[in-house]
Amino acid sequence: MIHLIEVIYFLILLTAILRCLYFWQLKEYRWDRFKDFLTTSSRLQFFLPTKHFFRPKLTLKIILLSYLTVYFTILFINFFPHQLIGPILAFFLVPVSVSLSVLLIKPITDLLIDLLIFLAKLKIKLMPKSQIVIGITGSFAKTSTKEILSHVLSAKFKVCKTLGTNNTAIGVALTILKQLKSSHQYLVVEMGAYKKGEIKAICQIVKPKIAIITGITDQHLSLFGSQENLIQAKSELLLALPAKSPAFFNGQNPITQKLAQNFSHLNTILYYYPKNKFTTNLLGDYQQLNLQAAYLVAQKLKLSPKLIRARFTNIPAFKTMLVKKIGLHQAAIIDDSYNANPEGFKAAINYVKTLNYPQKILITSGMIELGSASSQHHQEISKLAQSVFTQIYLTKPDIAKFFPQAQVEPDPGKIIKKLTLNSRTLILLEGRLPKKFILSLCPNQS
Repeated sequence: MIHLIEVIYFLILLTAILRCLYFWQLKEYRWDRFKDFLTTSSRLQFFLPTKHFFRPKLTLKIILLSYLTVYFTILFINFFPHQLIGPILAFFLVPVSVSLSVLLIKPITDLLIDLLIFLAKLKIKLMPKSQIVIGITGSFAKTSTKEILSHVLSAKFKVCKTLGTNNTAIGVALTILKQLKSSHQYLVVEMGAYKKGEIKAICQIVKPKIAIITGITDQHLSLFGSQENLIQAKSELLLALPAKSPAFFNGQNPITQKLAQNFSHLNTILYYYPKNKFTTNLLGDYQQLNLQAAYLVAQKLKLSPKLIRARFTNIPAFKTMLVKKIGLHQAAIIDDSYNANPEGFKAAINYVKTLNYPQKILITSGMIELGSASSQHHQEISKLAQSVFTQIYLTKPDIAKFFPQAQVEPDPGKIIKKLTLNSRTLILLEGRLPKKFILSLCPNQS
């Protein structure tokens, strides 16, 4: 009987450890992102047991952190000799144990990251001088633009690109070490940042020769501290370019349009929505702007308009693209759940607006890391959503005050039970939502 209780306790303890590790992994083990997360209602899921089973992606780092946390837990139990007090305190101190473990291994992981970046720099130096690096940054549309451009260029050239949404210095370094070959003619690099200096660090690795600035909004404003810091961070890509290098700016975005004026030493090119839409397999008119960016860059690199347009018709699926699926009871599901930023959210709603469905439902977790601009952006989204959707469900109570017409339901599973679905129903999923919930809405599709 005693052994059974010990096994049950261990399983409960392991569940708590995995839950806490999941959130640290989600925030990339960064204190700045984790600190922002602790200001939201979701922080309760980190500290307290929930019905949902949170499981991090299995990596060597997760295994090491798990062992360390178990070690600290055993120390807590042994520190309190009382048979009951020790295990109970150890359980409720799991968030502390996990966080302490993350802190302890940080010097080791930092050293390993520095080593990999150093090796990536060495490899770049060994690459042919003719190999051209294209850097892409912005608050939104980085991945879409990278995927479109890489697909177009690969029709004529050998192209290497950063994988998925890996846009940090270590992500870029790993792409170089694993994927880049001397036979590649172009390296297309997505560059992301949460603070100043991070894009500069990526540029010091890859030495870009061409830049695309997809647009700047308040995304991650809470981490940058101010819009000025955010703009300066994105400008690091432009500062890394040699004089007269081509730099493409989203002309539809007021901030990037103004930013282009500050870099007269570069060959600045503004791009806008095309007058005649491109034929493409991508959903949403907003992709036309990303297609236009790729079109102008490809033209600059001597690809024919005919070839470029042909490539636009069969762009392979990628992680952040808007996807339409057939779900429960033949309802249409528009999956934009990878992430949510102000521009992307509005674009998805405007796309839904063009579709002919009597019942339109929005399920969203809202937008994160917007700092002081959160209120403004959520109010704008709320106003737009109210004119399009017949029902709105929020999974985070933090944003309920901006959506007076919405229902708040933290448990997405309960939302499904409330819905009456049929072929005349369309659901838009916006922001991070549990994978299990999405699969339950689309049981026949992965």
